[in-house]
Amino acid sequence: MAIKNLEESQHNILEIMKREPEGLITKLTTVVDEALKKRSAVLKLAAKKQTPFYLLDEKALDKSIDEFMTGFSKHLSGRPYYAIKSNYHPLILKRVVQKGMGLDVSSGRELKFAIKAKAKYIVFSGPGKTDEELRLALKYHKRVIVHVDSFNELKRLGNLSQKSHKKITIGVRFFTNYHLGNKFGIPLDDLREFWTEAKKYPYLELRGLQSHFSWNKDSEKYSKMLKLLADHLKKYFKPEELDEIHFIDLGGGFYPKQIDGFYPWTGRYPSHMHAGALAKLANAEFGVKTEFIDPYYIVDSKTPEEYAELIGTVVKENLSFLKNCIYYAEPGRMISYSSMHIVVKLIDIKKSSVGITDGGINAIGWEFGEHFYMPIINLTHPSKEEIPFTLYGSLCTPRDVWGYYCFASEMQSGDVLIIPNQGAYRYTLAQEFIKAIPPVYVLK
Repeated sequence: MAIKNLEESQHNILEIMKREPEGLITKLTTVVDEALKKRSAVLKLAAKKQTPFYLLDEKALDKSIDEFMTGFSKHLSGRPYYAIKSNYHPLILKRVVQKGMGLDVSSGRELKFAIKAKAKYIVFSGPGKTDEELRLALKYHKRVIVHVDSFNELKRLGNLSQKSHKKITIGVRFFTNYHLGNKFGIPLDDLREFWTEAKKYPYLELRGLQSHFSWNKDSEKYSKMLKLLADHLKKYFKPEELDEIHFIDLGGGFYPKQIDGFYPWTGRYPSHMHAGALAKLANAEFGVKTEFIDPYYIVDSKTPEEYAELIGTVVKENLSFLKNCIYYAEPGRMISYSSMHIVVKLIDIKKSSVGITDGGINAIGWEFGEHFYMPIINLTHPSKEEIPFTLYGSLCTPRDVWGYYCFASEMQSGDVLIIPNQGAYRYTLAQEFIKAIPPVYVLK
């Protein structure tokens, strides 16, 4: 997009900055308060152990599990399945199973994790399951429900089950016009045909449906999908077939309430180009530094109970004709986000507002700090107010950025910093790039 002149560019920037519908401008004081409660214990651990490291916080994990299970059970009858892909650390899996949750797996590798964690209830989701993975599911058929992703997968699993003479419960994943893309599952319009086709395989017991949305800050998409599903079932399914539906799996994608955010030049979704990015590019064309009105925006999502309340209302109003049906959910991020924190040390200060830590972003996957706001707290010199401070990691790449602000009274070499609530999709995406993946220590 060409910008005619600097004046037009600046005018467009002002117009863009007037519109910020997705984010809440606030300070994460509750996140800071929780981090400071752990200050003494973390500083003692950092004095004994080499930084960087992950801090596994069992107390915070228990709180997340309890809040989800209590919140959902108030409005929906069913069972939550923790999504292993968000964090597969064995202590986390052990704890969610002890608390009564099932496990949601997306591969044979994760299925082995679930078996090792002694999970009694397992759902196997995801596209492209291999025959080897399906055989493993059949081996544990009394504990596993397979969410079939396609007609071809139905045929392969049907033939494998017949050869093994093992009956297994299955669901079918579907998508609607409210979903992004068609990678996962079958179109809702094909559900009638799929139900008929599944009856050809005597060892497959089709008992439910699954649908999933990602990056949800409320239940609006679930509401629309369930109403559409209700209309479809009433139109195309016979009463006796409706009685065969024993569960509807709502998937996961529930975003936690006010734990992080995004910068004006990025968006809430990793794949989206944000208006601020266009403004920044426009100014860069003229060699002008872009100054944004607000430093960042906090993602303001719902609590577990708030998510469940709307879904439960929609179920009562639209799906009460399903007499034998209960409801599953597959929370991942909402359970694991608080289970781990990252602890690093400030080892070099380039100038008053730029520093280098001893840990790099290989610990969280890639480029999260550059594009998404994560609160960073200086435990050595704490404060409930942020100061501008660009914090880099120690990897030999300019993209190794933790963030641009820190809750601190001052910044000195040797300071211990904590980046809280990094348990979801950080440990699982960590990679040995230049440096090793940091160790995990349990917070006592």
